Amino acid sequence: MTEYPPPGNYPPPGQYPPPGQYQGQYPQPGQYPPPGQQYWQESRSRGLAITALVLGILALLSFLTVIGGVLFGLLAVIFGIIATMKARKGTGAGGGMAITGLILGLLGLVGGIVIGVIYGNIFVQSGGKDYYDCVQNAKGDQAKIDKCSQDFQDTLENRYSITLTPAPPR
Repeated sequence: MTEYPPPGNYPPPGQYPPPGQYQGQYPQPGQYPPPGQQYWQESRSRGLAITALVLGILALLSFLTVIGGVLFGLLAVIFGIIATMKARKGTGAGGGMAITGLILGLLGLVGGIVIGVIYGNIFVQSGGKDYYDCVQNAKGDQAKIDKCSQDFQDTLENRYSITLTPAPPR
C-alpha cells in the first residue's frame, strides 16, 4: 500500500519556497500576488489568423461554386492581411496561419474567377444569352416564352447532339 501524499522533500511548515518556484506543488497561502497585480502574462490573440486560415480552406474547397470561392477567398485575403500586419507589429500571433490563409484565399479567389469566366463562356456559347434576351423581349407573354424555351432546347440538341426530351415509347 502506498502512502498519500508520497514522501518527498517538503519544506518544514512555515518555510515555503519563494513565489514562482513551486516545483510542481500548488501555491501555499501567502504565495499569491497581492490583489491588483497581474497573475499571468496576456497572450497575443491569433483569432484573426485562424479565421483567415478557415476562410482560405473554405474558399479553396468551394471555388467551383464561383460565389463560394470569390466570397470566402476575398474574406480570407482581408483577414489574412490584417492578421499578418498584427503579427508583424507584435500585437497578434499566428503569422504562419495568417499567411497560409492569405495564400489559400488568393488561390480560391483566382479559381472562383477563372471558373466564373469558364461558366459564362459556356453559357454564351450554348445559346443561354440568346434565350435570356428572348425571354426578356417576350415581356411576360407565355406563348413567346414557350417558343424561346423550345428554340433553346433545339439549339442544345443540335449543337451537342443530345436529346433533352425523352423519346415517346414504342
